[in-house]
Amino acid sequence: MQITSIELHPVRVPRVYGTQIAREGGGARAQVDGSLYVFVEAKTTCGLSGWGEISDIPEAEMIPWADLKAELEQWLIGRDPFDLQSLHQQLREDRPLVAEVEMPRLLAAAVDMLCYDLQSQQAQVPIYQLLGGACRQEVMISWVAYIRQDLDLLREEIQQKRAAGFRAYKLKVGVDIDLDDQRLAVLREVAGPAASIKIDPNGGWTFEDAAENIRRLSRYNLAGVETPVAGRDPAQLAALRKQVDVPLLEHVWTTSDALAYIEHGSLDCFNIGTTGCGGIWPARQIASLAETAGVGLLLGSTVEMGPGTLAQLHLAASLPGLTLPSDLIGAGLLADDVLKSPLVYQESKLPVPQTVGIGPAICREKLAQLRQL
Repeated sequence: MQITSIELHPVRVPRVYGTQIAREGGGARAQVDGSLYVFVEAKTTCGLSGWGEISDIPEAEMIPWADLKAELEQWLIGRDPFDLQSLHQQLREDRPLVAEVEMPRLLAAAVDMLCYDLQSQQAQVPIYQLLGGACRQEVMISWVAYIRQDLDLLREEIQQKRAAGFRAYKLKVGVDIDLDDQRLAVLREVAGPAASIKIDPNGGWTFEDAAENIRRLSRYNLAGVETPVAGRDPAQLAALRKQVDVPLLEHVWTTSDALAYIEHGSLDCFNIGTTGCGGIWPARQIASLAETAGVGLLLGSTVEMGPGTLAQLHLAASLPGLTLPSDLIGAGLLADDVLKSPLVYQESKLPVPQTVGIGPAICREKLAQLRQL
């Protein structure tokens, strides 16, 4: 089997409400009301179509469609989808991963996803079976609540999610510590004493503020603090970890990152995922390092649509070391999707897909309705 052609399907999807997070180094980022996605369809010599999702593309990093298509064709035309290891090596050489730039990871994740989709369809087994089988049949999800000034809106949001069965949450913080304290109080009150709660300042705190703020907010029985300071420096995170009693979490994008964090004893839990690590293949490499070192795992998200979330769920199914609820909330935060059957959260969980591939779950009519040109 070889890939013979590529087609791009760009779509723009609004969020159910405008979301905002802290800016690394201090302040707040601009509100996000919707996101651009590109679905990559790859056709093969045996008549199969594989699909990859370029998720939540930053506007500043988008390139012209013709250039994007040419780049993908260079990587994929004539490629056997099972030849994934050498493909990832080429991707890293052509598009090195840089901390401040998201597009190389997003492109690699989409290419990885469509290759696994084609492998699954060719082998006629679910993707997780290609990864060694499933460790679980459902994945615990934490609902992510973004920064909102109105406490009543937060209260209403958490009441709705608790009524829908959510038992785990992540609260975006990092702009105003006094407001964060009030928001956490509302979240804990409404979610209940047994709920798992993480907070994520998105690197909005200084080192000194992080230690003080974590100690202040720890009375809310936090399951973890993600990206407490800017820079993701292993030594600085290790020093902070010694000063606080709350587990520290950080995005880990490469095996080099993972080794540095392990060497310094920086983290209690790695945040990995298809979009963060550049696909299922590299995410599993990082997960193996974490599990060997006794470091916890959760799956992070860049707000994938349904197909991208399916890829994440197959990854999650194959990982024995998931220790905290994962943040796969695209199905709940986006106002529309392209799946024939929408993903449904049940008791704070998403089921692991039992179907073959990902492409067969995509509705072309919905894709055409959302198409962005």
